[in-house]
Amino acid sequence: MNSDRDIVFKRCGCTREDTGRQLAGHCPRLAEAAHGSWYYAVQVTTVGGRKARYRRGGYPTREAAVAARRALLDAPAGQAAAGAWTLARWLRYWLTLAEPNLRPSTVHGYRDHIDRYLIPSLGRITLADLTARRLQASFDVLARQRTTKGTPIAASTVDRIRATLRSALNTAVREGLIAASPLAQVRLPRPVRPHPVIWTGERVAAWRRDGIRPPVAVWTLRQLITFLTGVEDDRLAALWWLIALRGLRRGEAAALNRDDLDGEARELTICRQQVAQPGELYCGPPKSRASSPGFQLHAALTVQGAHHRGESVQGDRPVRCREPYPRLLSALPSLADPAHRHVSPHGRLRGNGDMRCRLPRGASPAASDRT
Repeated sequence: MNSDRDIVFKRCGCTREDTGRQLAGHCPRLAEAAHGSWYYAVQVTTVGGRKARYRRGGYPTREAAVAARRALLDAPAGQAAAGAWTLARWLRYWLTLAEPNLRPSTVHGYRDHIDRYLIPSLGRITLADLTARRLQASFDVLARQRTTKGTPIAASTVDRIRATLRSALNTAVREGLIAASPLAQVRLPRPVRPHPVIWTGERVAAWRRDGIRPPVAVWTLRQLITFLTGVEDDRLAALWWLIALRGLRRGEAAALNRDDLDGEARELTICRQQVAQPGELYCGPPKSRASSPGFQLHAALTVQGAHHRGESVQGDRPVRCREPYPRLLSALPSLADPAHRHVSPHGRLRGNGDMRCRLPRGASPAASDRT
């Protein structure tokens, strides 16, 4: 352990006239009682037995700095360790710990939140100094930011960023670095999920005239029939029928293998999905447990599969779902996530029926070309 003289020091913010660099502890005026302020530094043990240097300053006298240092050393070890971790350093360390247990898409989302939003606004603050007031102010500013397209950041995006930070701070609580997460006191606007509507004739006309579309708009049965009729001679026609009638997600459809199909029982099992990340394509488990159980295939799907056997599902090779249908798609309104998971089963959705009472659960083939 170093002596008080070695770890309690005085410094100021004066700079050199020629270079502009701070003089720090070499300023000739530090001998003046009213010039500069006192600091202390200690070495603490942090997560995993690592050693880190913790420094705190701004004290008017040397005695005040010594007393603050002594109080820190007498406090629980986690309190001192929290001061040694900036939020930026902790977030990166936490992500390396969590990454082996996360899907690549989840890791990509966490890293984007950390690098784009959390570190620029909060990264220099230590865990010990992270308060609910600071977090609330930061998230209030974040909610007013705009995307590259000039639109405000969606409330759902802000909520996901908060979820990333909440997970990291909960780990800090379990490690004993902080007693409780200050994020629990932060209040944000509740995200409102857009209500899906049907592509009625009036909405299609307005979209073609003004280019403005509802956040989530779904095809009617007639529009779906138009698409399926237009692609009946396509090599992936069986796949389009499967997506339309059984609602596979695009990634689930693209990852189908021939051994996923039980021809005798007419049953298909969803075992995996393909996910596109920047610069890579990987195959992982389905998005939800509800995707995994097998389901029976409609007779029409069996006929389609027999007609296109060996083309829709290509052994161990993934199916490429991005097929150009410019003439066909120009006659249909566009779909965008998550609209292609809500194709209307005819008149049920023209009344007050719940939009979620639908046949498909997956993606529309049109979405891959129009979004």
